[in-house]
Amino acid sequence: MEQQQDIFTPDARAVKLVDIREPDKAHAEIRSKLLETGWTQKRMWSGDFAFLSHQFHKVGITRKNTSDLLGSINEIWAKQLDEMLEYYDIKIILIEGSWTNIRPNVVIGGSGISYLTWDNIWDYLRRWFDKGFTLELTIGWQHTVQRLNRLYALYQKPYSLSSLSRKYTDDRVLAFPSGTRGKTAQQILDDGKSLVDIGNMSIEELKAYDKIGDKKASLIREHMNRRSNNA
Repeated sequence: MEQQQDIFTPDARAVKLVDIREPDKAHAEIRSKLLETGWTQKRMWSGDFAFLSHQFHKVGITRKNTSDLLGSINEIWAKQLDEMLEYYDIKIILIEGSWTNIRPNVVIGGSGISYLTWDNIWDYLRRWFDKGFTLELTIGWQHTVQRLNRLYALYQKPYSLSSLSRKYTDDRVLAFPSGTRGKTAQQILDDGKSLVDIGNMSIEELKAYDKIGDKKASLIREHMNRRSNNA
């Protein structure tokens, strides 16, 4: 298999990538909305979306609509999934759309396939899950945009999930100035912001968050930029 070119630079943890090549209308809508929230479009070898985690693990996501999925059980998609297995550390299949009309034993035909039931399709997906893919489900392209931003935010923070407390802990709050390391910091981080993003935010952007006034906004901005100011 031909080796992929690295789509990330060494310092690109804050970069969120969306594939520029995908032609369908829904993906174009998703791409447009993601670009508004800080994503970057780029020609990608495999997957539709990608970013680096807090630990610099490569996260790759391939998106299929429930109707598109029928025509995707073929060698082309299998090759793309194999490429994702080779390149990404964390691999996600995101299936988008309504399941209202789906019946498990109804024979369905699609582009290039025939006589597949939904049980057949899920058996096919199960094989890829066993190889290391995980599954995300969304109900429409707007939900996909929301979920992609949430996934990015999730993977930007180191966390532990206690079997007793069921609470996430994010050590990036320690990068905030004293007095803002609780709910103030967490609400900004939960919005999908990296520390680089926060350092570039204006006073007005910071004040848009709950219970952040002029004083806290100035404190956060000055604290996050103290190194560059001292350079």
